[in-house]
Amino acid sequence: RRQHQMCIRDRYCRKDAEEERFYEIFFQLCRKYSVRWASATPKEKSFIEEVTRVTYERDRAQRLGLPLSEVRPSFAS
Repeated sequence: RRQHQMCIRDRYCRKDAEEERFYEIFFQLCRKYSVRWASATPKEKSFIEEVTRVTYERDRAQRLGLPLSEVRPSFAS
């Protein structure tokens, strides 16, 4: 029974390390810039999304030994 419960829990609660890191950065930046996502303006959300993307991609590149020059700059097309 316990093994069956573990299977069900794992199926619905899988942990993806990269996803966890992304959201860790996201929440850190929301706190840093005092943005409450639920009540944020579209401009605030856009800002947090972009800063999170760049910060996460730079963090990932550093962890994987990839060149930072390959990370698309903030708000670049």
